[in-house]
Amino acid sequence: MTSIVQNKVIHTAVSAPGAGKTQALISQISSLLSAGHSIVIALPTLNLTDSFVDRLPAGMSYCAINSNTCDHVGSELVTALKRKTSHLIITTHQSIFAVGADMLEGWMLVIDELPPVVDFPAFLFEPSELAQLLVNAVEQDGRLHIREGCADAIATSLATFKAVSAGAERTSMLSKEGARIYECLLDGHPVFIDSAIPNGDRYVRSVVESSCWDTFAAAEEVHVLAASVIGSQFDDFAQVHEFTYARSEFTPAFDGYTSAVTIYPVMPEGRKFSKTTMTMVAHDGSTMDQHKQGQALVIDEVLKIVLPRANGTPLLFSNNWAVFRWLPRDDVHRCSIDSRGLNEYQAETDAILLFGGNPSPSDQLGLEFLATKYGRVFLQGFIITRLLEPSLQAATRTAVRDRSNTKPIQLFVQDGRVADYLTATYMPHAVIDWSLSVICPLGEDRRKTVDVRRVQVCELFVQGKKNAEISRLTGVHRNTLSSWREDWRAGQAA
Repeated sequence: MTSIVQNKVIHTAVSAPGAGKTQALISQISSLLSAGHSIVIALPTLNLTDSFVDRLPAGMSYCAINSNTCDHVGSELVTALKRKTSHLIITTHQSIFAVGADMLEGWMLVIDELPPVVDFPAFLFEPSELAQLLVNAVEQDGRLHIREGCADAIATSLATFKAVSAGAERTSMLSKEGARIYECLLDGHPVFIDSAIPNGDRYVRSVVESSCWDTFAAAEEVHVLAASVIGSQFDDFAQVHEFTYARSEFTPAFDGYTSAVTIYPVMPEGRKFSKTTMTMVAHDGSTMDQHKQGQALVIDEVLKIVLPRANGTPLLFSNNWAVFRWLPRDDVHRCSIDSRGLNEYQAETDAILLFGGNPSPSDQLGLEFLATKYGRVFLQGFIITRLLEPSLQAATRTAVRDRSNTKPIQLFVQDGRVADYLTATYMPHAVIDWSLSVICPLGEDRRKTVDVRRVQVCELFVQGKKNAEISRLTGVHRNTLSSWREDWRAGQAA
């Protein structure tokens, strides 16, 4: 029996957003097909897939397979890969990684933008909801496992839930969150259950690692087109799975952005943008922790200070929790944080970035699990993937990507981490102006005040207690515990 040699090389086309990576690929497709290659191109969203198809040369034969083109994407994709009914298939990240890896044998795989490689789903369950889960699952040593003989029952529950979600006239006992946890159990991902919080509710969470590495290993050749790779979560897991990089032939020439750029962090030097800080209640020029309905939050006041300084109709990127009660509808273009492929606002010179990317307490626990599993730290890759890279993508939706632009660009960003990332990557000549950070109403920097509970918390760290349990014992918020644990580890390593 002949064994298949696994491909362990990823060819990377790394260049700035708007530099022409996708066009460099499109310009070579015809010659690659003529040379006998069969090519699968996977994009992150349906919108980007449609945009890619629109840019193909007239008359080029291809097969687009996604939820807009067929009802049964998985089976259609498997058939097309197996039979090679077309030698150019265009699909999505989600679809290509859902089919068996062996389907990619003999195919060149091109991934536009980095795919997600890990997720940390976490949900808070009331006791009655949890009891429904535990019909087919059992709790043991802080984890949930499929109860013996109940795998088929879980699969049936999931099938019923999906049928109901699709409009079938049935009844499902599963919530969306419960269905997600059942999926994690069936797929073999670790599922954890935390201690009850004071009201009796419990967090159930999982760590879901992507199987994309098996797909990469099976393909004849793999190319990834991205603005950055090194240091990301993708890079972390590429190293874990022993992949190496080579330069892709689809790497475009790029001489750099030519616009004059000024970057305005809203947080003072050394302080991090966070949901906790931004959702304090702004009151008489200061902040209060306790939220009162109808009062403006800090993030509202920050936007009030930033917006009059912006030119034109700036792009605004924010989390869903940023309500902006007072914001007039036409003052900004509200944009999704995942802005890849958002190219209709290139005439605008200004962008306002008010979204976070720090790990939640559940994310932090997932990162700790991975650190133990692989013997390496994953925190910085998380920050790059969840905060810094999306910030770069958002900032470059503006006229900065237009080589003919002569107007100055203003980027109002979250904090110094984002400002430093932009200047370290594709905006080396940008000026960082801290003037706004000293007038935004951000309240006291509590890191300057010693919390008397910190000694007790460190003792609990030494005992190996989890953040959820420490929070219950001490009353310290789990976001604070994550920060303290990071400081404690740094002290241990020093």
